[in-house]
Amino acid sequence: MKHALSCVLLLLLGLSTQLLAAALPARVEIRYAVQLGSMKIGEGRDVFEHDGGRYRVRSESRTTGLAAIYRLDVRRESRGRIEAERLRPEYFQEVRNGKLRRQVDFDWGKRQATLFDGEDREVVTLPENTWDSTSFGYNFAFARPQPSDFPVNLTDGRRINDYRYAILGRERIETEIGALDTLHVKKVQEEGDKRGFEVWLAPDYHHLPVRIRYVGKDGRVLDSIVTHISYAPK
Repeated sequence: MKHALSCVLLLLLGLSTQLLAAALPARVEIRYAVQLGSMKIGEGRDVFEHDGGRYRVRSESRTTGLAAIYRLDVRRESRGRIEAERLRPEYFQEVRNGKLRRQVDFDWGKRQATLFDGEDREVVTLPENTWDSTSFGYNFAFARPQPSDFPVNLTDGRRINDYRYAILGRERIETEIGALDTLHVKKVQEEGDKRGFEVWLAPDYHHLPVRIRYVGKDGRVLDSIVTHISYAPK
């Protein structure tokens, strides 16, 4: 089974990073419907831009409809370099309802990250293969093939956590833009870890994230499913 899953990933992500970067348009906009369980509570919008050497991704989400009475407007931004096999973030921030909530400055030369959680700043060791929570989903558009189970370090400004992710294989999902063939990637949850994360990548759309699911420590499930994708050429 592990060999079969690795073969799937090699097939889907087997292009070189240079070809992937060249194929991905300079600007991509993705819109999502955000659901809490089966109830739509908001909308999301991501804009990913790159010039082949550097990238910027801006992610916005807000409550809508009846849920709008619980005002929540979240804006995240990640900026950095595109290297031979990955995105290399240099800066990340999260703003909630107009207030800076979290921030990360990545210093790859010193192998240090400066974390800001809204109150305190802390300098910590920066491990290899570290992404912020916004850039990680877009890394697959540039990444070299991975084994079916691989390590990842992620930060949201509070801390850097090490996880393992599993390639679960191909899965067809229904969306507002039609049925999409995807590659399902899921965080491996260790004993006692209640927080879950999954992303569905669409090979026909440059392996961009077309569905993202978070599970909170309280068990609540937030599901973002694509409603629109548009490109601007180089």
